[in-house]
Amino acid sequence: MVQRTILLISSVIVLSCNKSGDNSAIVAQVGEKTLTWEELNSVIPDNSTPEDSIMLAEGYLQDWIRQEVVLSQAETNLSEDKKNFEELIENYRRSLLTYAYEQELIRQKLDTLVKEEEIVQYYNDNRTNFELKDYIVKVKFCALSSDSKDIKQMKKLFAANSTPADFMKWEAFCIEKKASYYFNEDKWMLWEDLVEQIPLEVYDVESFLKRNKTVELEANGNLHLIAFLDYQLSGSQSPLSFERERIREMIINKRKLDLLSRMREDLYQQAIQNKQVEVFTGKK
Repeated sequence: MVQRTILLISSVIVLSCNKSGDNSAIVAQVGEKTLTWEELNSVIPDNSTPEDSIMLAEGYLQDWIRQEVVLSQAETNLSEDKKNFEELIENYRRSLLTYAYEQELIRQKLDTLVKEEEIVQYYNDNRTNFELKDYIVKVKFCALSSDSKDIKQMKKLFAANSTPADFMKWEAFCIEKKASYYFNEDKWMLWEDLVEQIPLEVYDVESFLKRNKTVELEANGNLHLIAFLDYQLSGSQSPLSFERERIREMIINKRKLDLLSRMREDLYQQAIQNKQVEVFTGKK
């Protein structure tokens, strides 16, 4: 048990009458630590009702007391060497300063423009690193209530996808009938992302993709129409179009590391040249 006196003045009394107007008046005390009216008042919004003010004050008061009781116990029971955090604080400060300086340097000097030929070159030079861990598909799908009178029309428009005009008619239909839909012929989708949107239960994904170009599925009161435009199997070479953004980020990250490495080396060499560095060997 903490051998300290805990003095608590009711927040109701403090809030209802701070007659002296003294912001330094003590509201609570744990050992030598005190909480003043000014500190307590700072956490209560000016537009609070009396009831809200009391609730906020009591909550803050109890939290403050509990924290100070634990700190008091720690101060009493820990040895002096275990309470010495100066080295930790200094190391943390040095890390924060270094990080802040590096981030400012990156903000000012990092070139984030990555040309397409750089991406292609990186992909070709590192093909073995781009192996698919999941199945990916290019897909078009939509879903409408199974009892909708517009099912026949939806099927007709979904199947007619040979021209941009066909797609625009299908999209307009989906919007008008509030049908959910998706189509992006340039974007790959992970299989696991697809089945989060469509309740497909497939146990052999590879066989399923090889056998099915289009699928009709009734589930959860909706008719789902799905067309697989392309697919890549898990374990195969990941296509550049799927990896493009990741490669861009990798190139930028490498530039960032190179920039920081050059900065450290330049500063080191400057310090040596300016004779800011002395090394004492201990020999006389």
